[in-house]
Amino acid sequence: MITFQINGAPVQVPHGGRTLLQVLRDDFHLNGAKSGCGEGECGACTVLVDGRPVCSCLQAVETLEGATVTTIEELAQAPDGSEICAGLARAGAVQCGFCTPGIVMAWAGRHPDDTPDDALEGNLCRCTGYVKIRAALEKTGCQPRKKDCPSRRADLSMTEGLARLAQEPDLVPIAGGTDLVVRAGHDLDQLRLFPLDRLDAPELHQVFREGGNLVIGALMRWQDLLHHPVIARHVPIIRDVAHGVGSPQVRNAATIGGNIATASPAGDGLPALVALQARIKLIHRDGSREMPVHEFVTGAGRTQRAPGELISGFVIPEKCLAQPQRFTKVGPRRAQAISKLSLATVMVPEDPAGVSFAFGAVGPVPMTCPEAHRLLAAGTQDAEHIRSAAELAMSEIAPIDDMRSTAAYRRRVARNLLIRHCHEIFSHDR
Repeated sequence: MITFQINGAPVQVPHGGRTLLQVLRDDFHLNGAKSGCGEGECGACTVLVDGRPVCSCLQAVETLEGATVTTIEELAQAPDGSEICAGLARAGAVQCGFCTPGIVMAWAGRHPDDTPDDALEGNLCRCTGYVKIRAALEKTGCQPRKKDCPSRRADLSMTEGLARLAQEPDLVPIAGGTDLVVRAGHDLDQLRLFPLDRLDAPELHQVFREGGNLVIGALMRWQDLLHHPVIARHVPIIRDVAHGVGSPQVRNAATIGGNIATASPAGDGLPALVALQARIKLIHRDGSREMPVHEFVTGAGRTQRAPGELISGFVIPEKCLAQPQRFTKVGPRRAQAISKLSLATVMVPEDPAGVSFAFGAVGPVPMTCPEAHRLLAAGTQDAEHIRSAAELAMSEIAPIDDMRSTAAYRRRVARNLLIRHCHEIFSHDR
């Protein structure tokens, strides 16, 4: 039995294997949240979970134990929700209305620093062109809703959770689930999900110093990383990565640990952590271990995570903290884009080349181009030498032709990005 609240009333769902959207519409006949894309792209299914906008089509009901869910049916009756709805109506910002509930929820649960464009990155409208929607939201006086303190039931110690995972190898760990639910085709009934929020392990949700190094807990959400002051000060490259991960709805659920565990060649977090020379922390009932992130991923969708093992965090060495850092993601649009390619570059004064870099989406794993790195270390930091290293790097990457781009385009842009990043990074050292 899964117990949580919907619109202030306690509810119980007898079994999992479904998404929150399915439960809302089929069990409780709350039809304001719509089924649109099923992939976290359109925002029509947006609801608030513990005050945060999320895509209910990607939220496995197993992850909601103790959560507070608010839908448009409740919000529209509250003063702030009513004001947003009225403002949209006055501005003529509603036509077919399919997207409107999701827009209201996204704006009500936005981050205090968000503009309408920021808050609505994950909401598509095919009627109005957004001009009237933006104007209406800018005129509303409602403040962002205060985020609820989650009352999630952390009923297992780390020791108990690891023991269960070791004893039941068919259990599937789930954090945000934004990738897992899509890959499962929303057919969650076939999976035995193990929500990681059940673990009483605060360190998984924190950013903290360990010696001189910085540790990012595996269950840190991307939206929290985007606005975390320590991240902005010491590893702004992670903040820049976070900004391009999906939409606010996706970032409010998705975690950095899940991004790495998925091991997608286009995953945004991987090249940044590799360029930061980060190490991944893994824990198991029988002990713990660490390894470089670049060794953890062995291929597209493949890692060295053993059965019963969990990612607990990422250790970023002191030598890479607060150094000049660059991350560039190339995609078909500014938000909600899957990478055509990406490049992360970090100044590392102790490195013979002076920099550490990694490409994403131009090979099955993050590509560090060791020959080009050695060439950078062997000469001066002038323009000709950098161009030579970039040309050599192009022989080491392995881009492909696919629906998003061509290998030739990826190779050409990758070369130019590496040249640009090196010039920008080295200019800080002059």
